Amino acid sequence: MIYDSLLDLIGGTPVIRLSKLSARLGVSVFTKLESFNPGGSHKARIALWMILDAERKGILVRGKGQTILEPSGGNTGIGLAMAGNILGYRVTLVVPDNYSPDKRQLLELYGAHVVLSDSRKGNNSHGELAIQILLEHPEFVMLNQQRNPANPQAHREATALEILRDFAGQPPPDFFFAGIGTGGHITGVGEVLRNHWPDMAIYGVQPEQCDLLDNRHAPHEIQGLSIGIVPEVCNLGIVTGMVGVSKSACLSMIREVLQNDSVSMGLSSAANLVAVLNMASAMPSGARVLTMIYDGVESYMDAFR
Repeated sequence: MIYDSLLDLIGGTPVIRLSKLSARLGVSVFTKLESFNPGGSHKARIALWMILDAERKGILVRGKGQTILEPSGGNTGIGLAMAGNILGYRVTLVVPDNYSPDKRQLLELYGAHVVLSDSRKGNNSHGELAIQILLEHPEFVMLNQQRNPANPQAHREATALEILRDFAGQPPPDFFFAGIGTGGHITGVGEVLRNHWPDMAIYGVQPEQCDLLDNRHAPHEIQGLSIGIVPEVCNLGIVTGMVGVSKSACLSMIREVLQNDSVSMGLSSAANLVAVLNMASAMPSGARVLTMIYDGVESYMDAFR
């Protein structure tokens, strides 16, 4: 099949069973490979969805040479840069200075203008600096994934429906594990799946230093999780509970899955599987667990050096 644009390939990602990890844990672990999206992550979905939503509202107009501004640790930025190139928008991204240098370089290769924020000022330093830049450049358009309803809506209308089709004719998952950064995918996917499978438990995944249910935030090194606030788009009301994980456990999980099930994943994706590992002993034998692989390990190689 021939497509007109890379954007036409966003979505439709596969679900696989991690057979060797499942055997070790005594539960069936299914994961949706969002790393198969163009740009390499689930954030391609919301990047395109937010741009198209802004176009429908007349906020963005193709051909006017507008600049999209966004605080992003990497994956949303890649999605915006990719879509911006194709649709004709410039992109300025504010990235914490402790995020992956490889990902920052990739953003620049896509043509994005990258501004670094001082991570010592907190987990939301990039969001605060983006607001300052917007005040200086009111002509910029900040889509603001933390507050933009199009973020979870992309997952309600696409990701979640794909999962329902994937499990059609099969027993549904008993558990759904998802990391919380902006909260868009756990909200959008979780709401739809809970509506269809009311007995499914939903667990949010966070760094062990943080407690989103208690609105407690702390510095950490798991990129993409716990951004220093509870974002407006995040519906914590659907969450059964939270599971804390460590960076060292995430790095070990990346190695284990690569060397057994041969699936590449980044830190926040590994965090989901560490959370499953931490909870597996409390699950019924043979329980069915669903989670997501957001991106690949390629942008996190500095963590192994």
